[in-house]
Amino acid sequence: MSKCWVLTREINEYDQDGEYFTAVFKERPSAEVLNATIGYMNEATFNGHSSYGEYLRATGGGRVYREHTWYNLREVDLR
Repeated sequence: MSKCWVLTREINEYDQDGEYFTAVFKERPSAEVLNATIGYMNEATFNGHSSYGEYLRATGGGRVYREHTWYNLREVDLR
């Protein structure tokens, strides 16, 4: 069965509807590709990871600290 990687974004606002599609990748993206895709959030460390892209690859993403916007990276089966 074929698989792909889907990147979604969540925004913590009053009218939040859930996850929003951001990008799809044929193979698991590198931290550098993820940072370029999301615009590299800032220079802070993310739960011990040197960049948000690295954090996404290691954990699958989610909220870090109390930020307003965060991302999720999931492997999805293609049918």
